[in-house]
Amino acid sequence: MSQILNDAKRRIKEVRQKDVDLLVLKDGKPVEGAVVSFRMKNHQFLFGSHCYMYSRYKTKEENDLFSELFVKMLNSTMMPFHWGEFEPRYREYNEPYISTLIDWAKKHNLKRKLHALIWHWVCPKWITYDSDIKERYKERISHLMSTYGDDFDFFDLANETTTNDEFENPVANWVKEYGPMNMLKFGSKLVRSYKPDAQLIYNDWNVHKEVYYDFLQEMRDNDIDVDIIGVQSHQHVSVWSQEETMRVLERAAAFGWPLHFPECSFNSGIPDGEINFLEGGKKNKWIEREEDLYTQAENARDFYTLVFSHPAVELLNWFDFTDHYWLGAPAGLVTDDLKVKPVYNALYDLIRREWHSDVDTATGTSGLCKARLFCGNYDITVAVNGEKITVNQDILRERFYAGGGDPIRLEISL
Repeated sequence: MSQILNDAKRRIKEVRQKDVDLLVLKDGKPVEGAVVSFRMKNHQFLFGSHCYMYSRYKTKEENDLFSELFVKMLNSTMMPFHWGEFEPRYREYNEPYISTLIDWAKKHNLKRKLHALIWHWVCPKWITYDSDIKERYKERISHLMSTYGDDFDFFDLANETTTNDEFENPVANWVKEYGPMNMLKFGSKLVRSYKPDAQLIYNDWNVHKEVYYDFLQEMRDNDIDVDIIGVQSHQHVSVWSQEETMRVLERAAAFGWPLHFPECSFNSGIPDGEINFLEGGKKNKWIEREEDLYTQAENARDFYTLVFSHPAVELLNWFDFTDHYWLGAPAGLVTDDLKVKPVYNALYDLIRREWHSDVDTATGTSGLCKARLFCGNYDITVAVNGEKITVNQDILRERFYAGGGDPIRLEISL
């Protein structure tokens, strides 16, 4: 194991765990010998994937299996509002599909992100160069916020704007003419007129080039009203080195926003020829060997360890839950027919075992017990002399928490 990974494992214990002091009382007096259990119910950190395939299977059994595998490990998701797909014809929306996804995510208590409000790539065919793009976006965002605003925890305000000028379509031309900073100000102001506390994200994949960091600096210089920066990490062609991963983390975090890693991809295969990133990758071919399954798992495990170790990161989202979705790539956690891959098991071992806290202890003569716990939501059960009580309690870290400080002090009365 590299020194970078060793350092990350040590750092995880510092930045993702908190000390807890629990005092047990009865009739206002400390209780000695009370048996105490802490059972983790959910991570504060968000581990997710997109859920685009839910409801698209032919049978109830398949959709149920998708749900079972998804919620067994993950606690967040993102949903597709790409303009040309959500509204393929003017004022004709991709329903009931979207509402089905929302209802499913709510049922399973998943945090939810709307992806994405403004994006130059998926431009509807009914939008023309003569269209008033700003007015059309005003209508789109107003419809989305008034219809779905209360259904989502996060909103991608804009997506991949650093590559806007490489595209030729009405939306890309409008962003170029109106200006990216004006576009972001327009969008954030409109969103907040519907939901003042919306968690707005600027999301991009262009994170290895100076233009990305120049763009973030320009956002700071213009006081752009976003809450989080999204750092995409698709690695279909080449895997980031550990050094490059830490470099991206440090440089992105330096701007002072919390970070989400919303689109992470590793393949269990290699491309057969050049990858076509357009048209959803319909023409791509992949060579898939058994050994690639284990390479994917190893790459994912190490990358998750590095990202989870950084105090600025609050979400890590695997992109394709199932194989052969975007780009036709074998980049899923499960196969097309919902069989678990080694990468699923590797991440499950991290999220639900290594980074999970279940603690059994007992109070001393002072009625006090101590525990060190991964931050999240817990059921805390106290039992003594036939009496038993269970309370639900959040054990949370502050944003950018880097370790240290006083313990969290809790009190339970029998």
